[in-house]
Amino acid sequence: MKNICLYFQIHHPFFFQTFRFFDVGEAKTYYDTWRIEKEIQDAATNYYIPTNNYLLKLIHKYRGNLRLSFNISGTALDQFLIYRPELFTSFRQLADTGLVEFTSSTDSQSIVSLSEQKDECIQSIKLSQERTEYYFGQKPKLFVNTDLLFNNRIAEISAEAGYSSILTNGTKKMLQWRSPNYLYSAENQEHTLVFFRNENISDKLSTILHNPDKVEALKQMKELLAALNDIQIDEPIINIYLNYKALGGTNRFDKQRLFQTFVSTVIKKQICDFNLPSLVMEQYGPISEFGTTEPVCWTEHFHSDYYPGNELQKEAINQLFKLSQKVENTYDNNLKIDWKNLQTSDHFHLMDENHPDYKSNYSSQNTFKSKYDAFINYMNILEDFRLRLKANKDQQKSLKIHHKPRPPLEKHQQTVTFGGKIDHSFA
Repeated sequence: MKNICLYFQIHHPFFFQTFRFFDVGEAKTYYDTWRIEKEIQDAATNYYIPTNNYLLKLIHKYRGNLRLSFNISGTALDQFLIYRPELFTSFRQLADTGLVEFTSSTDSQSIVSLSEQKDECIQSIKLSQERTEYYFGQKPKLFVNTDLLFNNRIAEISAEAGYSSILTNGTKKMLQWRSPNYLYSAENQEHTLVFFRNENISDKLSTILHNPDKVEALKQMKELLAALNDIQIDEPIINIYLNYKALGGTNRFDKQRLFQTFVSTVIKKQICDFNLPSLVMEQYGPISEFGTTEPVCWTEHFHSDYYPGNELQKEAINQLFKLSQKVENTYDNNLKIDWKNLQTSDHFHLMDENHPDYKSNYSSQNTFKSKYDAFINYMNILEDFRLRLKANKDQQKSLKIHHKPRPPLEKHQQTVTFGGKIDHSFA
């Protein structure tokens, strides 16, 4: 029987506030803390906690027939920890059913895989894997890169980081005559399996769930189920990858009703089995090799060959990773945290004129009015970060000068007085 691997993505960046040229060097925070807290609190209350409870009931109802996976970014985990730690318990309850799997990514939804910093990329991947295992009690088996980024080099890096499989976007342009509903092996990496997101099915389901109150929603759901049924029986794996917010919000009951229609029809009519990527890896092998030197990706609102991006994005990424060595040499934890958050892909998405913020009817509420505003703001923050790195380096040099190793004790004994008595045992 055909298998559906259903994945939900959860990501929350640390948004930057307006940072002008005159703020550089003034010890101003980079972060829009009000917006960060507001968004994670809203997501937890109106999306994640009620939807987790709903899915838990649904999993028990279908007695082992509903399986699904989550990909939670490192920055989202950071915000869970700061603002809503009970989310860990909520997701852990899902993990404990044995029917929910957690995949892993880079630690901060980082675009480091686009840079030349291979070692840093591997470190970020491993840290994400360790955190996922720590919080949810599972060692991730499938690597899901930031924005589903993939090319031959990224496949090689993921293998060096310990993964034997990777999920990316199954674009028609990239796959050409191939179907996304098979496993492939990465080019020159025969032990690395490549899973492809089914663009057509994923996008249709996402559209239906985001517009559940439309008259045609039920009709669209029937068409989607028919399309699933029409997939050839020898195409064994249909990867559906969605934003988790598709199941929550103010109209979540309508969304959940539609989602339950989808799940129950698939199960009762035996259209497909819901399965986990780790089990699929054990059951199926690759049918052929797949490779590409150009990055392929998936991110909502943008095209699949989005990276390496426009000139603004390329310049920002280039200037960012010029600082890699300097960051590696610092011991300042605050600088390390800021460095991680500077790499988050959302900051670079804002440097594209197609970003939804610039098309929204509520653009007056957005931080930036254009891609140029976002680029200038980011570069101001990067310049401030560069100055802080330099100051930290100077401070570390000063500490080394003033803390030279002392000569051997026997050659330079000193006397220390304690309450009028002389003690010669200290140097």
